[in-house]
Amino acid sequence: MLIYQNQDCELTLREGIEVYENYLVENNKIPLKDLKDSTLVRDHDASHVIFGLDTSLEEEALLDTWLLLGCSYKFSYLYSYTKLPGIKDLQKKLLKEVGIFKFLEIYKNVIPTKLKIAFKNTRKMKKRWPFKHPEEFLDKKICDLRKEFGIKILSPEERDLKKVIWSGSHST
Repeated sequence: MLIYQNQDCELTLREGIEVYENYLVENNKIPLKDLKDSTLVRDHDASHVIFGLDTSLEEEALLDTWLLLGCSYKFSYLYSYTKLPGIKDLQKKLLKEVGIFKFLEIYKNVIPTKLKIAFKNTRKMKKRWPFKHPEEFLDKKICDLRKEFGIKILSPEERDLKKVIWSGSHST
């Protein structure tokens, strides 16, 4: 389990993002970098940290629900993440290796947890997490931000999903 996956994590958001990026490197993955004058990748990585999720396909699917129902965002900004060259390449590799049916099975398997996020966790939030968050949030403790926004992350048991293994998988 990654340290930011503890509800009361004392790291700052900046430190949590660093843990997240180190996790990628330790698993032989290259963290995406922001384009000039952009914080899109950092904003996405911060969403993994604030909602306590890793980058497995299953937890990426769970993050979708958090983002759509628990964040404030401009759709065009959020959607632009899917247009990044590294993401497009990853999506092509994923579909080629896993296939559409296995990909759909992943979503089917996470539906109960997605519903919990949608109907319990996001509804208990005090306010929506700003996907494009202010710079000063980076130096606030994750636990304080979660408390301020009313974010209750999933427990390890709730994240204990049967995970698809593919070349882009990470070990935790």
